[in-house]
Amino acid sequence: MPTTNLKPSTKYWVFLLAIVFLLFLVIGASFIASWFALDPAEQAQVQTFAHKLVPYPLLGAAILCLVIGSLVSLLFKYYIIPILQLAEETKLISRANPNYRIDPKGAHEVVELVTVINEHADVCQQLQQDVRDEIDRARAELQTERNRLAALVSELPNGVLVCNTDGQILLYNNMAQQLLQQPGRLIGLGRSVFSVLEREPILHALDVLHQSSRAGQQAAGTHFIMSVREGLNVRVTMAPVYQNGDGPRTMNGFVLTLEDMTGQLDAELERDQVFRTLTEAMRFSTEEIREAISTIISTPAIEAERLHDLRQVIDRASLALEEQLDFARESYARHIAARLRMDDILAGDLLEMLQRHLRRRLRRPVETEAEEDLWLKTDSYSLLQGIGQLAGYLADRKGVERISLKLAGQSEQKACLTIFWQGSSIGVRDIRRWQRRPLIRDARDQLISVHELVEKWQGRIVPRLDDGDNCSGIDISLMRVSPDQHFEQSDGPEHRPVYYEFNLFDRQDWAELGQTPLRNLTFVVFDTETTGLNPSKGDEIIQIGGVRVMGTRILYDETIDQLVDPQRHVPPESVAIHHIQPEMLRGQPTIDKVLPHFHHFCEGSVLVAHNAAFDMRFLQLKEELTGLRFDHPVLDTLLLSWVAHPNFDTHNLEDIAKRLDIHIVGRHTALGDALVTAEVLVRLIPLLEAKGVHTLEDAMMASAASPYNKIRF
Repeated sequence: MPTTNLKPSTKYWVFLLAIVFLLFLVIGASFIASWFALDPAEQAQVQTFAHKLVPYPLLGAAILCLVIGSLVSLLFKYYIIPILQLAEETKLISRANPNYRIDPKGAHEVVELVTVINEHADVCQQLQQDVRDEIDRARAELQTERNRLAALVSELPNGVLVCNTDGQILLYNNMAQQLLQQPGRLIGLGRSVFSVLEREPILHALDVLHQSSRAGQQAAGTHFIMSVREGLNVRVTMAPVYQNGDGPRTMNGFVLTLEDMTGQLDAELERDQVFRTLTEAMRFSTEEIREAISTIISTPAIEAERLHDLRQVIDRASLALEEQLDFARESYARHIAARLRMDDILAGDLLEMLQRHLRRRLRRPVETEAEEDLWLKTDSYSLLQGIGQLAGYLADRKGVERISLKLAGQSEQKACLTIFWQGSSIGVRDIRRWQRRPLIRDARDQLISVHELVEKWQGRIVPRLDDGDNCSGIDISLMRVSPDQHFEQSDGPEHRPVYYEFNLFDRQDWAELGQTPLRNLTFVVFDTETTGLNPSKGDEIIQIGGVRVMGTRILYDETIDQLVDPQRHVPPESVAIHHIQPEMLRGQPTIDKVLPHFHHFCEGSVLVAHNAAFDMRFLQLKEELTGLRFDHPVLDTLLLSWVAHPNFDTHNLEDIAKRLDIHIVGRHTALGDALVTAEVLVRLIPLLEAKGVHTLEDAMMASAASPYNKIRF
């Protein structure tokens, strides 16, 4: 912003004083010139009546000054000021809010100009809309592909991170956030991957990728196991991202794929432990059996009592061996179950699938009954194949009239699938033969029967006996999950939470932060609600909210919204503004617990607030208590609004939002005001660029020149 720009009121007085000065200068110069043009006798004669002559020119000059001042005032009121405001409002239409229309005011000529500008704005808005429609149609196919990519990445069972070579995160999916984010370790766009993953293994893998790229290896990649936190181990697959363009390939980023290996590693350790235990037990038991048998064989005339004792040894050792084998089989079943993919499915949906399948196989009526809101965790495909094999046995039986399927909960962990058939019975031997029949292959390419499969689900199959060895139904126990557990990750504003900002591939060194364009900065826009307006006199923060902004993109999924117990009285007049009742604050964390989390949330960002001096004062007064300094660069949308529109009278948040066509939601809540301020910031950036304010340094210098910058708390 040029420093020579003056406020209209300043220009008015400068202009008026200059005219008065020139007027009196001309009059004075005329008197002096006339005086020196007279000879001494004439000068003496003029002195005799000068006291009568001089007042009238001076009075005329004063009247002339008043007339000129009035004309200058009218000129500024009807021409100069309206034209200055007209220029700012025209930029507002062209840069930030195409829906804005200028209120006609000023002289007739200015009103005519406003009418033309508004008409031109209507035409331009329609043309812009037509262009946007064409662009939207042209981008339709690209957007479809982009959505497919987002859907693919978001639905992957593994976490995905894309980073530039400095380790800044450009993309992450929901699974990566679930795996890595924890208190004190935040994952987000523009944040460093080294804040959530150990640095050395990634740097080593990065060196390997660079070496592979320089060697011309086409499919470069590396793998390693990493412990993220206690109880969580992940397999990390790292692949390079190459810069587009001609010439040699240059790596400008990398992709990390994260697979949770905790369950598999625990299962492997358990399997090894079972194997070692089984080996020792078998060795001990077989030694006992072998020793007893050897004694019996080598002693033909062994005493009856001694023979009985040896038989007891053999029986006890064989029983222990059988128990160890049963334990090993159960452990192996759990191990395989850890490797199987089991999905959540609604009981009604599972029965509908089984109903269609059985109708096609049996061509008989199939009735279903499912408990409402009952969710199961099972391998529905394998279960469908197993029931299909049972349908083959039923199809061979004459007299089977109809099939009934029922699914109901047994306990908090179990549900029961009951299958009835009417008109004929099946022998228990046939049911057992069906259970032992090979069904699918496991991860080791070994055949698994229906019985083994259900055991892997920690369930069992129980025949429903009619009389003797015949049965007319079976019960299959299955695992269930609660609806809350099933939907626990469904919250969020986007259906598929994939977060990306590929412009960070080109991020420059943060040491030159002041020269960084506003569009390339990372901001945290925040707001506070307080007990009052006097931070220096004991008022406290009762709510803090913030949102991260990458350039001109608001990251609605990266927010903070926290109530704070002020440990003091909240005046009714403050409650009337923010509607935060004192009982809402009881039990909330105190400010010394909240500010460390907020400080970490703001790491590497420029702080932004509306009337920032007020909010920053509250934070600065807590530096001694928390040991934290909020020494981030700070921008104030109040000051930036004045930089963009110095000729507007008001710069409160409501008026700015109205000018920029921003809908206010949640006013006087910390997060609500922070989100509105973030939208204001995003809309102001192009207006600031039109004023020549492009970088952080430009914005701070321009803000310093604002008259509102003198406000202190």
